[in-house]
Amino acid sequence: MTLSVTVLGSSGMFATVDRACSGYLVEIAGKRVWMDAGAGTWQHLLKYVDYEDLDGVLLTHRHPDHTTDMFQAYHARWLGGAEPLPPIPLWAPAETLECVSAFYDVTDDGFVLHEIDEHTSLQIDDARFTFFKMAHPPETLGVRIERDGAVVAYSADSGEEADFAGLAGGADVFLCEATLQDRDDLWFGHLRAAQAGRIAKEVGAKLTVLTHLPPGRDLELSLAEAKATAGADVLLAFDGMSMEVNA
Repeated sequence: MTLSVTVLGSSGMFATVDRACSGYLVEIAGKRVWMDAGAGTWQHLLKYVDYEDLDGVLLTHRHPDHTTDMFQAYHARWLGGAEPLPPIPLWAPAETLECVSAFYDVTDDGFVLHEIDEHTSLQIDDARFTFFKMAHPPETLGVRIERDGAVVAYSADSGEEADFAGLAGGADVFLCEATLQDRDDLWFGHLRAAQAGRIAKEVGAKLTVLTHLPPGRDLELSLAEAKATAGADVLLAFDGMSMEVNA
């Protein structure tokens, strides 16, 4: 297995009966990183990995639909066994770490906090994580993961003003937010599905997976709008979707 990503949650803004909020399990040569931890993703995570086997948590920004379930991991690792488990890394922008720490101190037995920004390069096993500042009101980082020539890119939340060429250029899989549809007013910090498709075409992504999807909407419409502007395959994310990525 080269590099795999499992969608733990794909709903934008709030969880629904069918979809948890944003979250992904990234697996690299036996290492397991929980990337974004929105509401509902904890239960889905446990379908694929024992919490004792988590190697780290990566949060892209402070918004609750990307963070709140990390406290489930903290409690499980601290209180779930006879003894607390060793702390694992929690990587996040400075603003996110400040908000998390203000709500609840997770550093005693749960996590070792690591501040990341757009200049950070993170090595996990033989995979390289780089980060890009996204066009979203709080400090937000998109994530590019490269291993053995395979590339996964994740937009987190962003408007179209970000450096998508750097983030997702030539990506094998591009997880791109598609919060809005054509009928919606523009909302700074978020993309319409048609914008996501156009960006995917511009950066040469091979497969684009629309995520952060609008609750209560006809998602086939989002898919159609993205396909109309994309120059590559486009799919809708769904919770439990798993992708093994090879160069």
